[in-house]
Amino acid sequence: MIKPLLVPYLMGQRRDGLLRVGPLRGQAWQVVAAPLPTPERIASKEQQMRSMETIYARLADQVGSALLEGDFPCSLAGDCVSAMGMLAGLERAGRLPQRILWLDAHGDFHTWGTTETQYLGGMPLAMLVGRPDRRQEQRDASASLRAALGVHPFPEQRVVLSDARDLDAGEYQALRHSAIVHCPLDAVLSHLHPRESLYVHFDTDVLDEPQRMPALKYHVPGGPRLEQMAALFERLRAYRLVALSVSAWHAEQDADGSAAHACLALIERLLPA
Repeated sequence: MIKPLLVPYLMGQRRDGLLRVGPLRGQAWQVVAAPLPTPERIASKEQQMRSMETIYARLADQVGSALLEGDFPCSLAGDCVSAMGMLAGLERAGRLPQRILWLDAHGDFHTWGTTETQYLGGMPLAMLVGRPDRRQEQRDASASLRAALGVHPFPEQRVVLSDARDLDAGEYQALRHSAIVHCPLDAVLSHLHPRESLYVHFDTDVLDEPQRMPALKYHVPGGPRLEQMAALFERLRAYRLVALSVSAWHAEQDADGSAAHACLALIERLLPA
C-alpha cells in the first residue's frame, strides 16, 4: 500500500498552499506537521535549521512506521532537505537503499565553503553524504541535522545524480572530485541495477516545462520534458523501489493546478503496483 506523506514546509517555514494537493491513488495525503504553529517567514538560519530538525524528525517517524507496516512511503515537501527525514526513516526501519537516484536541475552539493547565496536549500545532497559544513567557529549544520534525525552519511559512490545542469563553480569542483555519479537523464539506467534497492528523490524543477508548468521553481533551460521523465519512471517501476520523495512546485503560484496535476500524474507512473 502507498503511504502518501505531505510536508507543507519550505526550509522550516509553513507553506499552506501545498495543502491543496489532490489525493494520490484515491488516498488523502497524511500531513506531517510541526507540534507548534510555524511562521511563513523565518529570518534566522539557525531558527530555520531548528524548525527543519523538528519537522523532518516527524517525517522520519512516519516513514519508519510506514515501512514497518509494509507500506511504501511517498513524501511531498516544499524542499529537498526533507530527503534527510526520508533517509532517517529508512535507516530506522532497517531499509536503507543500496542506491539513491537524485533527480534535480541543481547539484544541491553546496557547503558553506562553496555557496554563493547562503541558501540551505542548495546543500541537501552534500548533507546527505556527510560533507563537512562548518562555518568558521560555528557549529557544523549538516552534522547537527544528521544527529537530530539519527541518520548516518550515505556513501557517495552509491548516489546517482541526474541531471544537475545548473552548478556554481565551487559546487561543480566539489561534485567533480566526489564519488557521486553525475549523468544525463538518458544514462540513468546504465548506473542502476534492477536487483538493487532504490530510493528516488525527484525535485520537480528538474523538468524544463515553463509553458505547461509555470509554477515550477527555479526554472533552468535545457532539461527533460514531461514525456522523457514519464518514460524513465515507467522503466523504474521494474526496480526494487523502497521510497520516493518529491520536492514540490510553487503551490501558491499554481492557480490552475497545472503543476500539481502534471507532477501527480508523473508520480503515479513511478509508484509500484
